[in-house]
Amino acid sequence: MSDIPDNGPDFSGSGPVEYRPAETAQGPTGETLARHEARLLAMPGVTSVGQGTAPDGSVALTIGVTDAAVAKDLPEQIEGLAVVVVVTGQIDAEDPR
Repeated sequence: MSDIPDNGPDFSGSGPVEYRPAETAQGPTGETLARHEARLLAMPGVTSVGQGTAPDGSVALTIGVTDAAVAKDLPEQIEGLAVVVVVTGQIDAEDPR
């Protein structure tokens, strides 16, 4: 037995994990995210969207972008939730072959 608390499922070494946004979107923030995710990801320079925390500690939508210039095209709020922009740089998927 370990003294480390169980923080949920262990995905280490399990390989690819299927993405099912309908299962991960919970509560008002998740529902807002689910409604806007496709539109946000279709914007040039947007690399990711998710739930996070605003500087004041409130729940927020986080949007990853390739560079800070993309932020000017994003709203400050979506359905009353703060939008936090994170510059991730370009994200490229690795070819599994």
